[in-house]
Amino acid sequence: MAMSFISVSTAAYDGYGFDVILPSLARCGVKNVEFAFIDGYVEAFTDSDFTESFASDLKSEMRRYGQQCRYFSGHIDLGLENAAARLEARCRFAASLGAGFVITNAATSEHESTFFKQADTLAAIAREYGVRILLENPGNGAPNVFDSSADASALLERLGDEAFGINYDMGNLLSHCLNKNALDDALAAMSIADHFHLKPCARRSDGFDFVPFGEGDTDDKALAASLLDQGKPFSLELPFRLHRDAGAQPWRDEQPLPLDRIESQILRSLEELALLTQH
Repeated sequence: MAMSFISVSTAAYDGYGFDVILPSLARCGVKNVEFAFIDGYVEAFTDSDFTESFASDLKSEMRRYGQQCRYFSGHIDLGLENAAARLEARCRFAASLGAGFVITNAATSEHESTFFKQADTLAAIAREYGVRILLENPGNGAPNVFDSSADASALLERLGDEAFGINYDMGNLLSHCLNKNALDDALAAMSIADHFHLKPCARRSDGFDFVPFGEGDTDDKALAASLLDQGKPFSLELPFRLHRDAGAQPWRDEQPLPLDRIESQILRSLEELALLTQH
C-alpha cells in the first residue's frame, strides 16, 4: 500500500486551530487528514460545533492543500442514553467533510445493555449519512464491550449489521490490557479490523506517554510492516500533548507543543514509515 493511503490524525496538534493545522500537515506532505474530536483528549469542543458551515470551511481548506478526509475520529460511549443524537451530529459532520468512516468507542461494560438496545438506531443513522461506524478498543482501563481483539468477532456478530466495523488501536492496549502482548493482539485483529490506529506509546514510571512512530514500547514497525504488506488502511495518531497516568486516565500538558516540534516529530514518523515501504 502506498504512503498516499495513510492518514495522519489532527490529534498531534491539540491546542491549535485548523487554520494552522491543515497548512502544517501540508508542509509535512500529508494528503489524508483524520480529524480528531475526542472528548478529554483534545481542546474542549461541544456537539454544537459540528455545523455545516464549519465542515464547509474545513473542506475548502483541505481542497486548497490537496487534502481529503476519509476517516473521522469522534469518540463517545455509544451506550449512553443520548448516544444517538451525539452520533448523528458526528456522522452528519463527517459526511459533509467527505469521510466514509466515523471512529468511536463502543460502550463501557456498565452501559452494555443500552448499547445493544439502541444498536439498530445507531446503524440506521450511519446508513442515512452514508458512513460506517468503526468501533475502537479504548485505553482508559475501564472494562468495555471491546477490550481487545478477542472481543471483536463476537461483538460484530452480535451487532449483525454491516454499518459497524472495527478500528484497532495497539497503543491503547498497552494501558488498557496490561497482561496482553500488544503486537500479538494487534496481529490477531488483522483479519477482523477495517482500519488501524498506529499510536506509539511508551511506559513511564508514572504512566504512559505518546511518542513518534518507532519509539514506543509496542512494536509499531512490525505492525506497520504487516499492514503495508496486506494493504490495510491506517492512521498515524500521534497525540504528543496527551499522557496517561498510572491508572490509564488521560491528562494533557498545560500548553500546546511548539509547532516546529510537532512537525519534526510527524516528519520523523513519516520518514520511518517510508523506509518500511522500501523493503
